[in-house]
Amino acid sequence: MRSIDSPRPVMDVKDILLWRDVKVTAIVFVSGFVLLICLTQFSVVSVLTNIALVCLAPMLALRLLLTARSAFLRTEFEHPLKAYLSKDIEVSKDKADFVGEKVSGFAVAMSTKLRALFLVDDLADSLKLLIALYVISYVAQWFSGITLTFIAFIGAFTIPKIYDMYGTEINSCLGKIKSAVEDATGKITSKVPKGTKNPADKETQEENDNDKKVS
Repeated sequence: MRSIDSPRPVMDVKDILLWRDVKVTAIVFVSGFVLLICLTQFSVVSVLTNIALVCLAPMLALRLLLTARSAFLRTEFEHPLKAYLSKDIEVSKDKADFVGEKVSGFAVAMSTKLRALFLVDDLADSLKLLIALYVISYVAQWFSGITLTFIAFIGAFTIPKIYDMYGTEINSCLGKIKSAVEDATGKITSKVPKGTKNPADKETQEENDNDKKVS
């Protein structure tokens, strides 16, 4: 049994999306959903400024109230959130280097992958990208950006949980779909004529064949 005084374990994004703690996930989900609804009715600037006002106004009122109370009682004012104000906000050099290394590595990997896809290094992968882009462009004609954001937000809180519960069945279906896609792309690429070989490579291959016959 967990002690009352023991620190509560810190939840990460994965725990929140998998509804490990229903109360925390519900708060995050409702807050994000309300924010998206506000964005459908008002501009981004209006939503951000109103959120800042809602956060600032109570703190300002509290500060004025405590200042007036200290002046009335002729006592020295002490900020109620002094413990939070005294904390240093800093990022260690090791952590900054680690994050920078991860970000730069990800950027290089993505750039290399996109270059290979758009310059058609692998015909099958480029065909898959072409199909995916066509599907996305077709979907974008039917849904606005905020609607797609709603779908993505709700999917982030439902799809991981469904996959966590029915992962075996979903993997089986995805395997069948992947096999069908690979078969279709394989048939398409097999019908595409391949480039002619370099004459020097052809002569080398003939010499190798003659050597094999002699041996």
